[in-house]
Amino acid sequence: MSRPIRGQPRLADWAPACMKVSELSHRAAVPLPTIKFYIREGLLPPGERTAKNQADYTEEHLERLSLIRTLKDDAGLSIATIAKMLKASDEGGKNFIPAALGAIERPVGPELDESSAEFADARDALLQIGSEMGWAATDWGAALRDATRALVRIRRAFPVDSVPVIKMYAEIAQQFALLEIPEDWSPLQPRMATLRYAVLGTLLFEPLILGLRRMAHAARATALDKRFSAAGDEPTARPEPTPERRTRPTARRTKKRRR
Repeated sequence: MSRPIRGQPRLADWAPACMKVSELSHRAAVPLPTIKFYIREGLLPPGERTAKNQADYTEEHLERLSLIRTLKDDAGLSIATIAKMLKASDEGGKNFIPAALGAIERPVGPELDESSAEFADARDALLQIGSEMGWAATDWGAALRDATRALVRIRRAFPVDSVPVIKMYAEIAQQFALLEIPEDWSPLQPRMATLRYAVLGTLLFEPLILGLRRMAHAARATALDKRFSAAGDEPTARPEPTPERRTRPTARRTKKRRR
């Protein structure tokens, strides 16, 4: 049997066990009124009716409750955002992962005209880099849109050929993908386990990656500073305007007054 995503249970661990809502509440450590609220709001599907006031719930319900709780308590998402994300995933079909990630609202900065030639050129550059990397996807979802927005702003701030640098970042991103999704990952992994891994991996690990990047920058700057200090080099400062240049206009005006 193929090994599932790292940290997730095997398919054999997902036996179709049923439980009453009281057991679901106990195992998920979620109060019964909260479970009923999640069902009313569409975050949690109702159980299978067995009697007028009774229903059976499965491990899938338990995993979904665990995901909701982690998204709310650890990732800091609002209930409204979680509901939107889960709804997008439920309606996303085979592309439920991109659909879920695309539904998570994030700060996007100032508005950009996504119909502009500038945006289209940045998008084409990213697609070309993806093609050179051998990446293939039927739906890039919000990932391509977010990357394009970022590249447009980067090009405005650094008006140089950015493609070689972005290609280097793509190669680093490929290493993250190889680390996080092993070769023997199986698409038969239970849907909720896959969703949990993808969404939490994005929300919880991206801040870690950015934090480590800033730590590396600080360490790099410190190392270079020590190297320059050991060599006795001093940073070259930009020359200030000479006093003569600043006083010339005043001298000319003085001569005219004397005449």
